[in-house]
Amino acid sequence: MGKIRLIPILCVLFSLVSPLWGHHFKGLPHFSYFENYPQIPQEEFLGQNESYEFSLVLYDFQGLKQQSLQTPNNAKLYLIIFNLEKNKVYSGPVNLEILDGEKPVVFIESVHPEEENVYSTQSILPPTGNYSLRVTLLEENNLKTKIPFLLTSQKIHWGKWIALSLLFLIVVAAVGSRRARILKDRKMDKQQARHNK
Repeated sequence: MGKIRLIPILCVLFSLVSPLWGHHFKGLPHFSYFENYPQIPQEEFLGQNESYEFSLVLYDFQGLKQQSLQTPNNAKLYLIIFNLEKNKVYSGPVNLEILDGEKPVVFIESVHPEEENVYSTQSILPPTGNYSLRVTLLEENNLKTKIPFLLTSQKIHWGKWIALSLLFLIVVAAVGSRRARILKDRKMDKQQARHNK
């Protein structure tokens, strides 16, 4: 009888929790990244200017085979701007520039947040650039900040190098240990042969 009452109570509790299942970006609910793609940002790039904090997340489809993609160098950038003094998100228009060194590659004028106060832009970025995003806040006296970022293809994957180094050290230790054991056995055999004579 107790189990029968417990099932409706659990159903009511789970129905109350369901609105919380959307993922969040910097504490704000966000539901519109890419379908069938892992939604956890690999890395966040930060910038700060005066009382504003800029948070940039980049999706360049890391983990997918670039050869099988229609646009292999496609990158999607998501930006949120937070006013630290007012403790609220900036939602006014911005100019976005993707720079390669100091050279503008992409310029988007008077961008408004698409939804949930998140600005986004998409561009084709070859893996050889020295990229940064320059953001100009149009409602804040054209306040500018530059946020450097790296594509996944530009990062050094230390895990592979560390694993290869450890494997090399294990092989060297095993070979050295084997040689030392062979030399010790030969020495023992010579001593035993002398002793037997």
